[in-house]
Order: sequence, then C-alpha cells, then structure tokens
Amino acid sequence: MSYAKLLREKRAALQAELEELAKVEAADFTPERQERGSALVSEIDDFDARITEAEQVEERARIANEAAVAAGEVGKEERVGGAHIVSEPRTYTEQTSRQGTSFFADAFSMRDGDAGARDRIERHGREVVAEREISKRATTTSSFAGLIVPQYLVDRAALVARAGRPVANTLDSLPLPDQGTTFQVPLGTTGATTAIQATENSSVSNTDEAWSNLTVNVCTAAGQQDVSRQSLERGTPGLDALIYVDLAGAYAADLDAKVINGSGSSGQPTGILNTSSINAATAFGAAVSASNYWSKTAGQVQAILGSRFMPADHIAIAPRRFGWLLSQVDSSNRPLLVPSAAGNVPQNAQGVYEGIPGGGFTFMGLPVTVDANIPTTVGTNSEDVELLYRAADLLLWEDGDGMPRQLRFEQTLGNQLTVKLVVYGYYAFTAGRYPKAVGKVGGADSSAGDGLIAPTF
Repeated sequence: MSYAKLLREKRAALQAELEELAKVEAADFTPERQERGSALVSEIDDFDARITEAEQVEERARIANEAAVAAGEVGKEERVGGAHIVSEPRTYTEQTSRQGTSFFADAFSMRDGDAGARDRIERHGREVVAEREISKRATTTSSFAGLIVPQYLVDRAALVARAGRPVANTLDSLPLPDQGTTFQVPLGTTGATTAIQATENSSVSNTDEAWSNLTVNVCTAAGQQDVSRQSLERGTPGLDALIYVDLAGAYAADLDAKVINGSGSSGQPTGILNTSSINAATAFGAAVSASNYWSKTAGQVQAILGSRFMPADHIAIAPRRFGWLLSQVDSSNRPLLVPSAAGNVPQNAQGVYEGIPGGGFTFMGLPVTVDANIPTTVGTNSEDVELLYRAADLLLWEDGDGMPRQLRFEQTLGNQLTVKLVVYGYYAFTAGRYPKAVGKVGGADSSAGDGLIAPTF
C-alpha cells in the first residue's frame, strides 16, 4: 500500500466520525462533542495537505521510474501500476528504538565518523522530506543542522509543563537578517503635509519630513544539559530525545515571556509592557467588575484606533483573568462569557468561547489569546494585565523556523565522560515601530483590593 493511500484511509475514518457527529441533535451537542468536532476538522485539513504532498512525491517517483525504464536502468518486472515502488520500514520507529537504534545516539556517533550512523541519519532526513511528518507543535519536534528528531520518541512522555508561546504565535515571524547583532528600522517622526492652496500660483504646503532610526538588538537564547556518555551510548534508546524536547519547550516559553515583558537590558529585547509610549488604562481605582473591565477594555480599543488610526485585532490575558471572566454573571446569574454550541452565537454576551474554555475565545468581538507568560505580579497589588494590540505592528524576527536551530554535542568535561547538549537560537523583537498599536489594561492600582488582583472562586 502506498503512503498516500494509507493517508486517504485514515482521513476517511476521520470523515466518517465527523459525519456521525454531525447527526447529533443540537440539544445533545455537548462542549466535549464540539471540541471533538473542531479537532476532527483540523485533523482532516492536515491529512488533506499530507495526502497532496504524498501524491506529488509518488507522481515524481513514477515519472522518474518511467525515465529509468526507458533508459534500461530498471526492469519492467519491478514496476507496479506504472511506477517503481519500494516499500521499506522507517529508519527510526518504536521497534528500532527497542532494538537499540536511537536517533540521538546516531547523531552523536556520526560526529565520531560512524558511517552507519550517518547513513541512517541521512535516510531519515529523506523520509521526512518525502512524508512531511514534522510536528506542528513547537515543543515536540524540530530540525537542527538538517537533523529531524523523530516524533514517535516523545509522544507518550510526561514532560515538564511549559507555557509555550501563545502571544508570539499571533505575530508574523519575519526572517532574521543573516548577519549583524543589531539593525535599524527607519522611524518617521515628522510627516509631510498637504493643505488647500490659498490662490492660484501661490505656494503650496511644504513640511520637511524627519526620520530617526529604531535600533533593534538581536538576542541569543540558549540552554544546555549535561548528559553522561553512557546514557548516549548505552542508555535506553529514545530517552535522550526528551532532553532536547524539554530544552526546546523552555526556549519557546522564554521567548514568549521576553516578547511580552523583556527588560531591554542584559541581552533581552524590550518587551511589549516595557515599550515607551504604549496606550495604558492602568488604574481601576476600584475592585474589578464586569462593568469596569468592559469599560477599560473599550477605552483601549478606542485609544489604539484614535492614535494608531487602525484597529486592534488581538487581546491577550493571563489564565486567571480568563477564569475570572468565566465566573462573571448578570443580575439573573446568567454567565456573561458563554459557549457557542453547535455554531449558535448567544445574544448579549460579552464574550464567546468555542468548545472547551480556553480554546477559541473572543471578547468584545476580538480574538483572545490566553497566555500564562503574562505577568501576574505587576504593581503594588500584584496585578495581571490585559494587552490589546495590532499584531502586524509588532515585529518578531526569528532565525530559521523559529526553533532552536542546531543541536551540538560539546565534550567539555571529557575527563568525566560528560557530554553537553546545547540548543540556541537568535531572534529580535520590537513594539517600538508603532507603540500606539498597543494598549495595556491594569497594573497600577495602589489601594488594596483594587485592579486586576488575583481573583477568588
């Protein structure tokens, strides 16, 4: 069976499950079923893309085989349905892991000139290119200097929980320039003007434009782990992969935290909260309520629209603020943030979430990102903050695909048979191009109990 056909069969099973789910009566369409339906749609879309790519690979193989047959390089008896098909097991599978063939051990041995390890790594790379089985989750698999970590090694592990990079993922990731540790973004400070010409042949408006440079520093983020040589050469295959996965997860969460709240010093970027001249409605002057929270958020919507002259398109809040929003009710104890079941949009709701809370979520009509990297110790009352922003105006440059791009084995403690696994990456961020594209709510109340303090349930 071809790989494309296998994918089509799996897709058909998912489609059948989705069609059965669609037959469920609206009254029985629970949030859990809504969540499963959304997941099925996403999985089917992913399978469609994979099937297309697999078919393209197989078509290229068919054309190449026909050319080889015509040249006498391949016998007709090797052709199946007009194509030369060879079915081989994957290089790195759970079975090969149990038998002692490990991706990370091979990556280590390849550096010492092991030809067999090099062949397996290269064959695995070709498999990934052909089948595109690279995970889309930032904390599972990635590539380093052409080495792709097999996903199966980590699917069942209980890794340390990481906050990920929710806010960073809402921004367009721009390619980082190939060279330099700083670069300049031209920043207009005085614009040209136009005006009505008073009389014919009289002078027209003429204002000289003025520009300055916004300096953006390239940041280096890195992490390391000391591992015994025995664990790489003699340990249970697959366990060594978890070290990288954990480092990659830490890298993603740290980048997101610096995008939000980087200090701008000690090698950090200047994060959104520390960018000068952003809009702010920081002090509530009272205990937070559904009414004044709504009002403060609306104030920042208009502040961005009135100073940036373009609307905000994202909101980001801390998990505890999302929980507080879920707890808010009107005078009849009806929730103000409600689920949208079976596609029905409720009326007079402050916000709507799709399926499970924390999934798809809108407030005041804007998509909301729930991000645990948003600080919850702002100001004297240890408040969290809400961020409104226009994502296109916040610039994030990342090296490569945005993941730590290189895996390195450094034997700096060779006398102890200790190996260092190091991951690193380069990125740059600025919200200073258009500070008025950002609005901040909360974080500056001085009276105890006021503002976005930790809610109780």
